[in-house]
Amino acid sequence: MMIVCYLFGSYLLGTMMTAWFIGKYYGYSLQQQHSGNLGARNVGRVLGRKAFILTAVGDGLKGVAVVLVGRYIGYGDLVITWAVFCVLLGHLYPFWLRFTGGKGVATMVGALVALNSLYFSIFFISFIAAAYLLKSATFGLCTALIVYSVIVILTGVLPATLIGSVVLVLWKHRKNIKERLT
Repeated sequence: MMIVCYLFGSYLLGTMMTAWFIGKYYGYSLQQQHSGNLGARNVGRVLGRKAFILTAVGDGLKGVAVVLVGRYIGYGDLVITWAVFCVLLGHLYPFWLRFTGGKGVATMVGALVALNSLYFSIFFISFIAAAYLLKSATFGLCTALIVYSVIVILTGVLPATLIGSVVLVLWKHRKNIKERLT
């Protein structure tokens, strides 16, 4: 029962959309602006660097929080990676905003930092290298997530359930990927 509450609470935490609150603070409905996405990138385009940073940090802290709470309670990585999946589901599909949220990048990055900082460094280096070589932050992110997933699977350091979260983030970026390829 406690695990169900932890997972459901993770989803609910994910639905707390930092971009929505920042947009309201500045007097904007970000769903009506630029891409309509409730993520840091859209906030940055519409409201500037400070709002971008606040949104990215706020969304990242959601990922960090579910990992730290899970560890505090004493759950293993299997349950915690399910909670990461749930917080991402909440961020991507918040019930109170008609299931239209962000793309999960900052939330995923926060979770990766909290799960394993060594493996996060591999993700970060992969992102920088791929973004530089491919001249695209979107492709850099996708490449880094795939590299991270392969390493997680091969080493067995984190449960393969984390791959579900990676797939969610990649799925939400499918339109961006398609646009970059054409």
